[in-house]
Amino acid sequence: MAVKGLKKDNQFRLVYRRGERAVGRYITICYLKTEEGGILPGFVASKRSVGKAYQRNRAKRIMREIYKEFADSVTEKNLWIVFIASFRPQESSFQDLKEDVRSSLGKAGLISLSG
Repeated sequence: MAVKGLKKDNQFRLVYRRGERAVGRYITICYLKTEEGGILPGFVASKRSVGKAYQRNRAKRIMREIYKEFADSVTEKNLWIVFIASFRPQESSFQDLKEDVRSSLGKAGLISLSG
């Protein structure tokens, strides 16, 4: 099942400009609470912080997989959320990345950490 999410540049810019941040060691999460539309995720991996195209694609695939695991736990019902990679896939373990996202989402109050 494909994850529906943010696609347009202006959507990402709005989240960056008006949203809040939860910074983790490997992944930064920017989020903006909205009036309607459900939860729409976006995934970003820059050339400067991640590297070549195949590394950026892999980083985004990993973040999508991690998001899928936490999607049902998100307490907000209308949210735009952007996951920004600052890790190199070959140097980071999936478990470390998953724990980083869980911790950041918990600090932001988007999921309950007691579980």
